[in-house]
Amino acid sequence: MSDLDSHNTTETQFEAQLRTSILHAFPWLPSRGITHQDSFTFKVGHADVVVNAQPRTSVRARADVLVSFQGKPLAVFELKRPKEKLTEDDNQQGLSYARMLHPRPPLVVISNSEVVRFLATDTGEPWLPETKGEESLATLIDRGVRVAKADLKNAVDTLMGFNPDIWVQAIRQISDEGLREMTGGWDEPLLPFAEDFLLPRRATASLLHALSQQSRLLSLEGGPLSGKSSVLRELCLQTSALENLVVFYLDAQADVPLFERLALILSDALEWPIEGEEAQRWLRGVSRANGPTLVIAVDNLQSSNRSMWRSIETVTSNLFGPNVKIVLALDDAVADQAFMSNNKISQSALGRRSRRLELAPLDEEEFTAAEHVFAKHRITFVSGAQHSSTLRTPWLLRAITAEAVTAPEHQNLALVAALSPVPGLEILEYARSRFDVTRSPLNHYRELAQAILEDGQDSSRSYQLKLELMQAFVVRRTVALKHLSGDELRAMMEAGLIREARSSSGENIYVARIPELMASELSNLFVERIAADARKNPEEASDWLCGAAANMLLGDLIAADALLTAAHRHRAVSLQLIARLRGREPVAKPLAPGSHSATILPGVGLVDVVVREDGAMVLRHRRGETVIDPEEDGVGTTYSDMHPYQILSYLAGYPIAVEFDQVDGAPRLDPDLLIAVGSLPLVMQGSNSNSVTNSLLTHSFGNNLTTVCHRAGIVEQITWSLVSFFGREPPAMRQQFLDEALAEGGPAILARLDLALRQSASSADRELAAWAQNVRATILRPRLNEQLAGYLH
Repeated sequence: MSDLDSHNTTETQFEAQLRTSILHAFPWLPSRGITHQDSFTFKVGHADVVVNAQPRTSVRARADVLVSFQGKPLAVFELKRPKEKLTEDDNQQGLSYARMLHPRPPLVVISNSEVVRFLATDTGEPWLPETKGEESLATLIDRGVRVAKADLKNAVDTLMGFNPDIWVQAIRQISDEGLREMTGGWDEPLLPFAEDFLLPRRATASLLHALSQQSRLLSLEGGPLSGKSSVLRELCLQTSALENLVVFYLDAQADVPLFERLALILSDALEWPIEGEEAQRWLRGVSRANGPTLVIAVDNLQSSNRSMWRSIETVTSNLFGPNVKIVLALDDAVADQAFMSNNKISQSALGRRSRRLELAPLDEEEFTAAEHVFAKHRITFVSGAQHSSTLRTPWLLRAITAEAVTAPEHQNLALVAALSPVPGLEILEYARSRFDVTRSPLNHYRELAQAILEDGQDSSRSYQLKLELMQAFVVRRTVALKHLSGDELRAMMEAGLIREARSSSGENIYVARIPELMASELSNLFVERIAADARKNPEEASDWLCGAAANMLLGDLIAADALLTAAHRHRAVSLQLIARLRGREPVAKPLAPGSHSATILPGVGLVDVVVREDGAMVLRHRRGETVIDPEEDGVGTTYSDMHPYQILSYLAGYPIAVEFDQVDGAPRLDPDLLIAVGSLPLVMQGSNSNSVTNSLLTHSFGNNLTTVCHRAGIVEQITWSLVSFFGREPPAMRQQFLDEALAEGGPAILARLDLALRQSASSADRELAAWAQNVRATILRPRLNEQLAGYLH
């Protein structure tokens, strides 16, 4: 066969044809000394580029081979189809290959099996010695083959422009290197990515599908810390072996135009000294070439980066061809500002070109996939985790996974870590063990926490800001500057501790990039307030604590941690404060027709909620309206003042002794809290629950009693606190508590005890497991059949 890229050309036929052509070109050299490499590698800057001459379907009907004589590089040999015309482009590509190799072969040979063209690598001119032989070849080598820097630049220009095989490899290696620099071990939480930890997301498949269509501008939108960067990382990994799609990851935090940023990266990585205009010309050439599509994935793009936005508008215009596309990872507020005109009614030019995709919290399928990722690290969740909205948050999943993987006992390969289905105070404990907040700039998280706390209690804030603080730790720039200087904030940004963003209200904000550490610092501030106010005015202290918890992400958890810390560190928690919290039982509150509220739904953004006269709820958002039909009684019901009992749910999971002067044997407070909160006749999933948990299985009984079905697992913190109590207490204490709970608690605690005992029955502690099984069978089952008929099934 003579066609180099025919599907019918076998590897053996190809090798035979190639060997014949090489011997035809070098008949004057002993054949026994001539060898060739069908694949060879050279460096373009830091990138290793592989040239593979194996036959394949290609627009280029030629094979590039490195020929050696007596073990030394002799020539880059280009074999073309018989009778195909030899062109100047062939000359330039062969010379470019030769000039990039070390040691450098002295010749470039181009052949179509009939015509043979010899070029000297050093000059690029035809090699026409008086006689061809080993002596002439030695003379050529002795002349020296040093090439000027300008020639090297021309060589890179040629390879990056003419041959997609070369720039594809270079771009992929640059992206890989950039992502590697952002990836660290589990004990390096300041880096955005962790090794061997990447949650598969549905958004990645959506991006790949959209890239196969005609759209040239795609926008991946979500809230701060929703996992957008990880989706871009997954996109790079999933396309690493594709022939028709190449993804170039670009961090756009600096206010630099796209073309200058591209030139800077290529110059540094490939030692290819080009300017912004040259990068723009190269990109335009790629966009119109008959080759793979280049996708520039831009991360961390802010509204203030005007030069980058202008570049993106240029690339997505008709000035460029369809083979360059842009994917943007944007916060919701930034996307809304970029894609809407100034009047907020019509779309901007970029808005008309863009296809917008939402990144929501992990859905059911994604959470199942995440569980498979955790299993590879010998981590599993206790049943019920699938219903936790908090565990649908990527940053939190990484934090709790890091805590488990870095634990000393996890080094025992025979052990599997079973994680809590409702994340608790261990998140803050882990942050304190991993971060040295005495060192700059980490020590500035305290001042930033003060700013967040101050901002969170400002009633004059826009409702958008109030809602955003319940989704992430954010603070207005103006408030942050009251506590930190501009230089200190810049140092925190450079260290990856915070980033700039834009609120949906239009105000500039900072977002804390290590939420678990910020929660720890906020807890310390809560402790100071409790220590100052708890004894002299417990009622005011409890009101402040619940109000602060209601205003922020993980507020109930932070408040509970602060109470425990205040008790241990300052002995500053009074019984009156706890009693005040216990006395604030949640109250059912019907949603009155005509009532109006607002919320943030992850993956949707800001939502206005209006209750119609018929009881239906109308959710108005940027994608339109969603109507939720009324319940059978015509009006929906919500519960107010959930925070006191949520705080007590966490607190009850720890042993708490009450000290009295001149009294021996301090009585315990936690059993009383477990019974009080455990008897609440409603399901408490936390203040951050959202639509992903709507599939929760429950049982409804008379007298406004709702319990979690045992098939759902453990979804409430109070139930997990019961599991913790049974796991740490001796048999006598367990039995005493059980007797009191059955005597004093209401029907709701029976269901929670059943769930806790089911989990305890699977404990590795055989004595505990046997006790739990016996209690369920002989004591609890009769009570459940009597008081909660239908619960057991």
